[in-house]
Amino acid sequence: MTEFALRAWQREALTLWKSASHRGIVEVVTGGGKTVFALSCIKELGADTTLVVVPTVALLDQWWEEAAAFFDLSLDEINIISSAGNIRPGTINLAVLNTASKITPDRRKAPYFLIVDECHKAASEKFRTALDGTPIATLGLSATPDRPYDEGLSEVLIPKLGDIIYSYTYKDALRDKVIVPFELKNIVFELEPERQADYNKLTKAIARSMSHNGADDEKTIALLLRRARVMNLSINRIRLTLRLIRAHKGARTIVFHEDIEACDVIQEILNEAGIRAGVYHSKLKLRQRAEVLAAYRHGEIDVLVTCRALDEGFNVPETEIGIIAASTATRRQRIQRLGRVLRPVKGKDSAIIYSLVATEPEIKRLREEEAELEGVAEVTWAQA
Repeated sequence: MTEFALRAWQREALTLWKSASHRGIVEVVTGGGKTVFALSCIKELGADTTLVVVPTVALLDQWWEEAAAFFDLSLDEINIISSAGNIRPGTINLAVLNTASKITPDRRKAPYFLIVDECHKAASEKFRTALDGTPIATLGLSATPDRPYDEGLSEVLIPKLGDIIYSYTYKDALRDKVIVPFELKNIVFELEPERQADYNKLTKAIARSMSHNGADDEKTIALLLRRARVMNLSINRIRLTLRLIRAHKGARTIVFHEDIEACDVIQEILNEAGIRAGVYHSKLKLRQRAEVLAAYRHGEIDVLVTCRALDEGFNVPETEIGIIAASTATRRQRIQRLGRVLRPVKGKDSAIIYSLVATEPEIKRLREEEAELEGVAEVTWAQA
């Protein structure tokens, strides 16, 4: 077994987890070292069988590599559970959330330790059966276990996994040099006049629908989705993204967007301009996605343009620049994306994250974030 020197927070959290009868949720900022912490919990408990549940294949791959290295195992000695598979006794079992939610109680009879990474996802109605069974110990991991507008934490996660026993914040991570110092550059731009008119019209329609039908009505949701697409497909948003990439030509850069079509356009224009860029999204074949990630990791391309698929489970600490060209309203997604850029590596002294915003709700969210990060990050505002 390889010896990993635990950070101070990991040792403290491990002590608290033991004193909580090997149950609990640990809230850790993205990049803080939660995987190594969880593997240390496996070692501490000494359980023969462990089930690790993760939300994505990308995160499963990361766990697979790190668990094998930590315990000096070959990859074949760790069990990857398929859709029809069982928990294999005597080893670490890895399963994506969708698969884990289908593992019936009769296939969970052997005593096992349950670890749920990004556990906020398991609180949903669709996936909470992944938490079924009677494990001998439990551990939930998340940067944001509390789901907005949802009682999932109190009604599902805490009863199944235990209380939140430890929190490790951006301020803690910066102090411990777990993340690099960073600047947040918020750039306010204007939507094109026709697009702004469409946005305003849809905003009024949304208000009416919410008043008459409620926030979770099918018509309200459809209007919200239409408004998001109007906002995210702004030509000005794409132009500004391209301008920022050119300003940092040669720097390792990730662009986060919400629309596959926009990602493809950005990547095509960059390649035509002689900038080495790749695109990563769900419409690509599995092999294509693996090849573009490898190219970015190895420095064969400088810019990776992605549509949501890399929000979790992607680790390339060499990234210096993040451009959040378009985003959803969720705080959780925001934290995940910041974490992709803030990981330290030799020779990397700092990071810059740009956020492009055009509407009052976007600006309001970033103003609230600015207050939360006072003393942690340098935040600046500019008009495009």
